[in-house]
Amino acid sequence: MNRTIFCRDIKITDKGFEVKASMDFRRISGAVLMSRNIQRPEKYVLKCETIKKKNTSEIKVQADLQVMDLYEGDWDLFLLDTEGKYLPVILSPQIRMRLLLGNYQAGIGKNHILFPMASTDHMLTFRCRRCSAYDGRAVAVRENLVYVFYTLTRPLWSRKKIWVIFEKYSTEAQDNGYYFFKYCMENLPQEEKKHIYYILDKKAPMWRHMEKYGKNVVPFMSTRHMLYMLAARIYVASDARSHGFAWKPKPNIISRESSKRPILFLQHGVTALKRVDRLFGKHGSTPMTYFNVTSEFEQKIVTDHFGYPAENVPILGFARWDVLKNKEQADKKNILFMPTWRPWLEEQSDQVFEESEYCRRYRSILENRQLQKILSAGHVKIIFHIHPKLKEFLKAFQTENSNVELIEQGTRPLNELIMECSMLLTDYSSVSWDVYYLGKPVVFYQFDYDLYMQANGSYLDMKKELFGDRYITEEEVIRGLEEYVQNDFREKEKYGSLRQEYFAYNDQNNCKRILEFLRSKGY
Repeated sequence: MNRTIFCRDIKITDKGFEVKASMDFRRISGAVLMSRNIQRPEKYVLKCETIKKKNTSEIKVQADLQVMDLYEGDWDLFLLDTEGKYLPVILSPQIRMRLLLGNYQAGIGKNHILFPMASTDHMLTFRCRRCSAYDGRAVAVRENLVYVFYTLTRPLWSRKKIWVIFEKYSTEAQDNGYYFFKYCMENLPQEEKKHIYYILDKKAPMWRHMEKYGKNVVPFMSTRHMLYMLAARIYVASDARSHGFAWKPKPNIISRESSKRPILFLQHGVTALKRVDRLFGKHGSTPMTYFNVTSEFEQKIVTDHFGYPAENVPILGFARWDVLKNKEQADKKNILFMPTWRPWLEEQSDQVFEESEYCRRYRSILENRQLQKILSAGHVKIIFHIHPKLKEFLKAFQTENSNVELIEQGTRPLNELIMECSMLLTDYSSVSWDVYYLGKPVVFYQFDYDLYMQANGSYLDMKKELFGDRYITEEEVIRGLEEYVQNDFREKEKYGSLRQEYFAYNDQNNCKRILEFLRSKGY
């Protein structure tokens, strides 16, 4: 007996959607649309009708979008059996192909759309997000035409050794991808580097700087971009494949084919403080081919938890660390304040974000009067840099404290901020490893530790194994920062002694090792 519920048809308009499914087991008592946001566990009961046939039952689910208040994020469709168990609806191959080639979406208000897609194990999920410049039918037609052209000319492209390099959202050129690309452009002969391409949005702050590399820099979502994503022998990226194309797109042929291409994952940060094996693991939602790490310590985390063999987890070091050096200036002491993001706050409204504990806690630090006195007395500034996934909320941290400077994401290279800072204040951010690499102090403010562990988890015991002071309350943080200001930001010996365990190299040859690894694999 087949115990899977298969979706057989989907219709969607601005007014609502209708899903038809079939099964040959159980009785269905209802249907719900449920948000994945753990902080806002909303669900809507949908109209559900069951039609019994000889060997199967057909279910028709209808949703009226006009009476729902859907917020941004992913919404899963579940059927309920008579015992109240939630049963996912699985998209059949035929429906997945229809979504791939069609244009299924509903308008939600003036600025949002809702569209069906396949998520984990082909489960039917509806994604609600802001409208994008790439949602139109013209883009979908161009994607399909590029795919047809590539298919007809595949032998030509297979002879070229095309490498495609990109970073977060294809809007940045400041991470491991950029520094590896820069190394290739400056050290390889023309014949070898001519097919190495960097994808970048023309609206990105670094676009003008990158124009000097000519045709090796490819405009994001251009026809050339789509073609090279299909023709690449390998992607070399500091983020998942999904960052190499339109973010959270509707089902499309380019994204589907991109998911099959090999990738050398340069990483954005050391894997330790956040569990990401469900995402980047061998059997995760965005598996990697090769997973670059910085030490045997990190390699063991990846082999133990991600399912990759050691030969696919090379210890090469981070490309951006080749240029790291201490640029702290005696007369310009500053504390880099860089908290990481929270998945439950991504793409939420300004009001939801400003009322969150995350916003209130960090704004309170910036406005703390005792801290203002400490900073003024020590002639120290705080440089506040919000995570790229929350960059639209930077204005929520505006303060009258003259010792605080807000940095808009992308306007200054993060590497420079790290090299110039005297120390780092963070929560769980992997940028802490870069600062620690330079021998600078790190303070961790983990007020929402229990919730973070519930949502993300960690490969380290953060209560015992961190390489910096860990605090839970604002008062503790202020006292900790005061101690470092008064001691001229000297790192504590107990943390410095751990450095050899956490880093295999400190020789400025990481890019060279990455290049040699790619060559050794025949790319």
